[in-house]
Amino acid sequence: MRKKYKVPQHIKEYIEKELYSYIDNQNLIKELKEDIYYNSVENDGQPKGNQTSNPTEQKATKLVDTRSILIAEKKIKQIDKAFNRLIPEEREIAKSIFFKGYTQVFAQMHENINKDLYYHVKNKTIYYVAIEYGEI
Repeated sequence: MRKKYKVPQHIKEYIEKELYSYIDNQNLIKELKEDIYYNSVENDGQPKGNQTSNPTEQKATKLVDTRSILIAEKKIKQIDKAFNRLIPEEREIAKSIFFKGYTQVFAQMHENINKDLYYHVKNKTIYYVAIEYGEI
């Protein structure tokens, strides 16, 4: 008999949202890092244009962006850690569910994954990610 991976509904919904936005978080990190890298101003002491510079605003913007990067990186590492707890076959099924967006019917028709296995892997993945997030 399989172990039941029960997670409270509100936590399950939050974790599912995080899993479905995993790829978006990876892209966000890449964009923010590129933005900081390409927008970093080299100060040679010469004025740049006719606008007044606001160093406080620039610093605050970089701090917010850096914080966003750290939060997204932390979430990605926690999800990766949870995925590594799955056996390789389950990991591939979980990637199909959350990263490729396969529904149960699509997975059954195209990947030959039965309904029981689909929901078992989905719930197990959500359970492990919830543990990594410290939600349960």
